Amino acid sequence: MGDDGLSNEVTDRLSERRQQSQGASGTLILSDEEAYVHDTLTIRGLNLPENEELDVFWRTIKGKWGVLQGNEVTGAQYRPRTIHALTAQTDDQGKFSEEWTIPKDYGGEHKIEVRNGDDETIAKAAVRIRPYFEVQETEVPLGGFFTVTGYGIGPNVVESNYQLTWDNGMVGFITGVKNHGTATARIRAAGPVGSHQIQVWRNYRGVPFMQNNTQSPFGEVAAGRQYQFDVEVTEPDSELGGYWVEELFDESPLQVHVPDPEVEHDATIDITPQSGQPGTDAVITGTDFPANTEVDLVWHSHSGHRVKDIPIRPDPLPEVLPTVTTDEDGRFQEEITIPQDKGSTRPIAAKIDGESVATTGFMMQADILEVSPQTAEQGETVEIELSGIGWPTYENAYYFVYDNKPIGYVCGLEARTAKTEITASGQPGYHFIDVYPSFFDVKDEEPNFELTPHLSYLDNHPIRPLPGLHMTIEITE
Repeated sequence: MGDDGLSNEVTDRLSERRQQSQGASGTLILSDEEAYVHDTLTIRGLNLPENEELDVFWRTIKGKWGVLQGNEVTGAQYRPRTIHALTAQTDDQGKFSEEWTIPKDYGGEHKIEVRNGDDETIAKAAVRIRPYFEVQETEVPLGGFFTVTGYGIGPNVVESNYQLTWDNGMVGFITGVKNHGTATARIRAAGPVGSHQIQVWRNYRGVPFMQNNTQSPFGEVAAGRQYQFDVEVTEPDSELGGYWVEELFDESPLQVHVPDPEVEHDATIDITPQSGQPGTDAVITGTDFPANTEVDLVWHSHSGHRVKDIPIRPDPLPEVLPTVTTDEDGRFQEEITIPQDKGSTRPIAAKIDGESVATTGFMMQADILEVSPQTAEQGETVEIELSGIGWPTYENAYYFVYDNKPIGYVCGLEARTAKTEITASGQPGYHFIDVYPSFFDVKDEEPNFELTPHLSYLDNHPIRPLPGLHMTIEITE
C-alpha cells in the first residue's frame, strides 16, 4: 500500500492515466482570483507530468504611444508579451506548489500558463490585477514635492486615465501606457503650511467622475485600497526662490525630422553634443567635402500653424550659423553657440553653391529664460519667457500650473521663444508655478488625454524625456 492508502496497482493505473491524458488536462490553482502588483501568489499545479521540470509563464502586454512621423500622437498601443515567471518541479503525483510575486504590470486579467518540454501549454489559470496608489511622503516642506505612484493602471480605456487633485482641485492626469501600468507623479507642496489632501480619481473623459467611489459600475478607484491621502506641508527648510529645469538627458535628434540633402554627395556633418539647451557650446565637424571650398552652415527652425491649417516645415535661417572653408583634405571644424529657438530636432544643413550636400540635427531642450519679477505685489504682472518648447503635438503645449491649479498652456509654434504673463495672486508668501508637458492633440478620442497637465511625464510621455519647469515667486504685502 502507498502512503495515500491506495494499493500499488491502483496507483500505477492512475499514473498511467495521467500520462495518457497529458496535454491541456493539468490543473492550475491560484491562491487569489484578484490581486495587486507586489502581492505574492501561491501557484499550485495538479494532474501534471510526474517528476518533471515545467516552466510557468506570465501572459501580459507591452505598451507604447503610437506616433506618426515623430509628431502626431495616435494613442496608446499594446501588443502581447510573455515572460518566464518560474520553473516548477512536480512530485511523483504530478503536483507542485510555488510562491511568486506579481511584477510591475498593467491591470486587468493576466493568464498564467504551465508548459512542458515541448512548449505545449498543459495547464492555465487567470488572475485579475487591480490598481492601487501610494503617496511616498506624509509631510514635505513648503515648495517641495509629494511623490504619487500608481500601480496596475490600464490598459483598457476605463482604467488608463486617472486624475490627481490637491485640496479638491484637479492638477492633472497620470497613465501607465509606457511603463508597464506604473505611473509616477510629483505634486508640489503648495501653501499654506498645514494639512492638505491628495486624491486619485478615474475617468476616461479626463476629468474626475464624482461617483467613482459611490455609484460607479467599475467599482472604487483603488479596488478597496486607499485613494485619498492626508498630507502635511511644513515650514520651509531654507529661503525659497528662483527657477529651475529638471534633469536633462543626453539625446539624439530624430532622423525623421532631418531633411535629406538636396544633392547626393559623400560629405557628412556631425554636431557634438547632439542635444542641449539654447546657449550650449557645440562643435560642427565636416568630412569628405571638396578641398578648399566655402560651405554655408544653415540652421533651421520650424514654421507653420495647426489651427490656421498652415503645414509645419523646416524654416532655414541662413544668418544664424557661419560660412566655413574646408582644408586640403575636405574637412572643417567649427565652434558654435546654440541659438534661442523652438524645441525638438533642429535641422542643420551644409550647403555648397546654395544646395545642401549634408545634413544633421540638434535636439533642442527646454529652458527658462526669464521670470520677472520674482518678488511681486499682489496683482502685479509676472513675465515669463521659455525657450526650447517643441513643435510636435506631444511637446508643443507646455501647461502652466499655479499653486497646483492649472491655468493654461503656451504653444511652441507661435515664436522662437514662448512668452506669457501671469498675475501674482494669493496671500503674501511663496507661490509656485510649475510647467508640465501635455498633449496638444491625440487622434484617439478615448481616453481623453488632450490639453491637461501630464503628471506622469516622468515615466510615460512619448518619444523623448521632457523636463518639468519650476518657478517660485514671493508675494509681498
